[in-house]
Amino acid sequence: KKQQLVMFHPLSPGCAFFLPHGTIIVQKLMHMLRAEYRTRGYKEVVTPNLYNMKLWEISGHAQHYKQNMFTLRAGAGQGEGER
Repeated sequence: KKQQLVMFHPLSPGCAFFLPHGTIIVQKLMHMLRAEYRTRGYKEVVTPNLYNMKLWEISGHAQHYKQNMFTLRAGAGQGEGER
């Protein structure tokens, strides 16, 4: 808290909001990681921030955190469950 790196909000439990000083650290870490990716021949990928609820059920996270997770229903033709 004293360093003002991140903040959390009750409407988004478990999600860190990076403040300016925290963002600087994240950017420096990402720069270092990207350099390592290139050195080791890896290619970076970006994954979605919304996942099918089945993933959280398999990992066990849904059992513990579902009551605080943001969920939504899939649209027509997108499946039958929560996503």
